[in-house]
Amino acid sequence: MMIFASVFTYAQTSNLIMNDGNSYAGKIDDKTKINVGFYSVFLDKDSPETYKVNGYSDVEGTKADFSGTIIFNSEKTKNSKDESKIYDLKFSEKGTGKHNGIFSGELSIKKSSDKNQLKFEGTWTNYGNTMKFPFYFNN
Repeated sequence: MMIFASVFTYAQTSNLIMNDGNSYAGKIDDKTKINVGFYSVFLDKDSPETYKVNGYSDVEGTKADFSGTIIFNSEKTKNSKDESKIYDLKFSEKGTGKHNGIFSGELSIKKSSDKNQLKFEGTWTNYGNTMKFPFYFNN
């Protein structure tokens, strides 16, 4: 029975992150619009708390593909005041331009009877370490 529960949770979480194929909308640097979407989300067979993701970021028409991880954080989840599940995230954009970099932060999933709420937030830092901006996006 335990295996079924973890498989169900995996499938449910993967589907939630995929957001029915729709992109997430938000802001980077508190003012610039950003859209983020996922091409694939799958469980790492060697680490049952880790999801491997591939997706893209689109900042005002400049699109960059990324790959990365979303890792369940049981300690942060246990301490969550609103009973959200908390995950640590790290997405590395492909490319070497000054506007390519790494998203690092958290994903919180709050289950609701009408619509599950997913919120990604953290910091984007370019590879040259010359730019650093807060970001958030949600469904």
